[in-house]
Amino acid sequence: MAPQQEIRILCFGASITAGHYCFGLKHHPYAVRLKSRLQEALPSHTITIDVDGLSGDVVIKGHYLPRLQHRFKENKKYHWLILQGGGNDLGSGSDPGPIYDELNKLWNIGLLKCAKVMALTVTETNTESSQMKARYQELNGLIRGHEEQNFFVADVCKSLPYWSMDPELRKKVWDDGLHFKPLGYDMFGDAIADRLLEVFRETAPTTSSVEQYKL
Repeated sequence: MAPQQEIRILCFGASITAGHYCFGLKHHPYAVRLKSRLQEALPSHTITIDVDGLSGDVVIKGHYLPRLQHRFKENKKYHWLILQGGGNDLGSGSDPGPIYDELNKLWNIGLLKCAKVMALTVTETNTESSQMKARYQELNGLIRGHEEQNFFVADVCKSLPYWSMDPELRKKVWDDGLHFKPLGYDMFGDAIADRLLEVFRETAPTTSSVEQYKL
């Protein structure tokens, strides 16, 4: 029997990546569902996922850059970097343009150290401020519009909208207007898994099976 191929993934970000809910007393990372979905779809592979989420971290003058650099100094090799950032920066008053510039630096590190990067859009919050909503839309537009070889986007904001979601479902999905409940994090992981498997199919050497995809 041929040895199983391994897909190694680093999920990197802040509190949402950590799976923060119940005021931070509990955690349910989306990576749990993501791993389950990928393992089910790719039974001939071993899926290894590391999670690095630091609650409250910001990409501008925060710890994102040194944290990511430290990750790769540990000589760990990953095939994918899945990164979300910028939401806390928007909440602290930073403008979308400079946030995007800092995200670009992080993506570039990932592209140098990993095979591929999957950037995540920033999920909505329960803010009713039209100005803040516009800032989220601007940043997500920059993320969606970024084009680079081996760079992909998973639009988790579109998959888990706050305001357009059915109110009864929203109660089950959202925890505090910023973070999710376990069901929400599972939906988050599903959205990323769907996008990753789509990429696997699109970039596979042959189109007969996602299992033929080689990293």
